[in-house]
Amino acid sequence: MAEPDNSLMLTILKELRADMPQQRMLLLQLTEAAHRHDRRFDEVEQRFGEIERRISDTRAEIELMLKAELLGQLTHFETRMDERIAQLEDRLSALERPHS
Repeated sequence: MAEPDNSLMLTILKELRADMPQQRMLLLQLTEAAHRHDRRFDEVEQRFGEIERRISDTRAEIELMLKAELLGQLTHFETRMDERIAQLEDRLSALERPHS
């Protein structure tokens, strides 16, 4: 087996050493970007936590408002139906009186 050329090895080592600062800089940039993303995820998580807390705090009030709205509409509907039934009963009574 042939002995590797020392000058070739030295050239390769020099090129590797020349690339090291750039590799180090890229690694630092990647690390910094990862930390920024972690902070952003933490901020998003905090915001979602605040929203969940707000929803939780207002859940009872929202339920009460919805119930009041639905019951109000139901009561209005029942009143209209009662009035309509009363009108129909009056008309029916009016139709039955002349025959009696």
